[in-house]
Amino acid sequence: MTKGVLSLLLIATCGLSLALKADIRADSNRDGKVDIHGKSDLFDKLCGSDDLGAIFLANIGDTDRRCSKPVLSGPAPSNEELGACNDASDDIQRAPQYLAPLRTAPIPRLSPNASGTVAVRDTNSRSKVRIFRLEGSRWIITGNEHVFSQRELASGLQLGIDARDTRRPGVWDGKVAVTFTVHDGRSTAKDTVRLRVAPVLTHHHGEAVREVFTTAGNSSDTGNFFQGWFVDRLQNALDKARGRYPLTQFNGSDDLWAQDFVEPGYTSMPGPNGPIILRVMIRSAQDERVAGRQVFEYLRNSGVGAVQHLGGERDDVNSMGNLETIPPYEFHGKRYHAGRIIMGTHNTTIPYIMEYLRAQQVQDPLLLDTDCLAIGHVDEIVQFLPVNSPRGWVMLVADPVSGVEMLQNTVRNGHGDTRAFSRQNDTAGNPIDLFGIPGGLHGVPDDSISEVLAWEGILKANAAIDSCMQRNIRLLKAETGITDAEIIRVPVMFRTGLTFPPGNGIGPERNASTTLGVSLYPNPINGLVLNHGDILAPTPWGPVIDGKDILASAVQTIYRKLGFQVSFVDNWNSHHTWGGEVHCGTNVVREGKRWW
Repeated sequence: MTKGVLSLLLIATCGLSLALKADIRADSNRDGKVDIHGKSDLFDKLCGSDDLGAIFLANIGDTDRRCSKPVLSGPAPSNEELGACNDASDDIQRAPQYLAPLRTAPIPRLSPNASGTVAVRDTNSRSKVRIFRLEGSRWIITGNEHVFSQRELASGLQLGIDARDTRRPGVWDGKVAVTFTVHDGRSTAKDTVRLRVAPVLTHHHGEAVREVFTTAGNSSDTGNFFQGWFVDRLQNALDKARGRYPLTQFNGSDDLWAQDFVEPGYTSMPGPNGPIILRVMIRSAQDERVAGRQVFEYLRNSGVGAVQHLGGERDDVNSMGNLETIPPYEFHGKRYHAGRIIMGTHNTTIPYIMEYLRAQQVQDPLLLDTDCLAIGHVDEIVQFLPVNSPRGWVMLVADPVSGVEMLQNTVRNGHGDTRAFSRQNDTAGNPIDLFGIPGGLHGVPDDSISEVLAWEGILKANAAIDSCMQRNIRLLKAETGITDAEIIRVPVMFRTGLTFPPGNGIGPERNASTTLGVSLYPNPINGLVLNHGDILAPTPWGPVIDGKDILASAVQTIYRKLGFQVSFVDNWNSHHTWGGEVHCGTNVVREGKRWW
């Protein structure tokens, strides 16, 4: 090789080594930190999907209740105004613990006039995200036009990114490309890293309970004393459970159905010491359901955000009791790390919030047929419990066939004249007819078992509901791979004729229906799953034969075999007579986990 050629090669090599290079990185391998010196965060830096690439959070908490406190003391804001304020609704960084890190590699040997920018070029994405630079101990908002100096570029930039909002259908898919540009004389270098805002996710029963919600009652004769009694019984049961559960009572509305106007959820991203989790309270899509405003008024706080996707009617199909989550599973090559949402449809009516949940693109909501029920919520017919098995969970389903057979067997054994309901009336607020007084405070019928079985249409209705249940079971088996051995059938008998006064979320086609079902006895499927194998279920008040409530005994046996201990809570007058149970009248906050 001649000296001339060698000199040219050396010049070329030195030129490459001195070429201007921009390098911006995020936590693309999801280990909770940015690797600025090695290569671990290089391979997936242009992915920005749910499976690969960096994740960042919608920083929508309400530090020190800055947004919520004024709402409670001044004129009532609109729903839109209520949801517009959060920690990221302006340009001040109030919760830096929820920032996702961005770093640029130090660039030595720059000229004094070198400069750089960090920008999001897509206009829509730019409006949804905030980028901050760290100056001393302060995080300063950084727009596309901010210019970094040669000194800053030489040291490497320490940045953070968060989002002003969550993924929204037809608005923003949560994807963002951040471009780092460096100018030095006539040379320009660019580098891009892609990220995606974490989805808002719902909880499943395998996640630990941290707090219980219900609606406050009033034990006085002039107030909602049945709800007051229920709260006392609920608190007593929680005190006896094998765990500590703070009980928060909604008092901004008399809406009894704490399960229906909010769904506690979360969003999370990797952190250096494990997942960084922000709780997110999801308001039901029912614009006219005033109780849902409490999500923003009372629950929003430091580390707790709230979202709403309004536009749904007051109809019960849009209540959050119509949402449950299958625990994590993998089937046919699809993995649901955070579980999978199920909701019920009423004929062709799909829950309005479905489009928001689908936009999160992780829990792929599955629709069941609940059109055979008067209320029509999935929490009336299916319950998922964590167990020690290869799958990790089992599915309990309401079984009308065994519910009817249980009563028929008592008749065959000579107990047909036994009172069908073992509960006695309370001393106040009990008109005699449970099934025919719209808007009343209902009592307990004194029909015998034989008389109940002879009620017009009751056997036909249970047969129809069983057909509906079989369709749902087949769908769940096909979608999850769950086997018959992992499906536990719980005796639940149904009745028809549930009657409500106008304005209660029950449409005219479902109100006082002679075909659509609601549980005849308090329904154990609609119970509250706690930690350490504890379950709070509604007291069944079944027939007492040989000194034993046959329904309560059957329920306890079923759960005991699965390793769970049932404690019964009487909700006959507070919830059961209105078509709901313990689960409908409560809600829980659970621990979020990693979903990636």
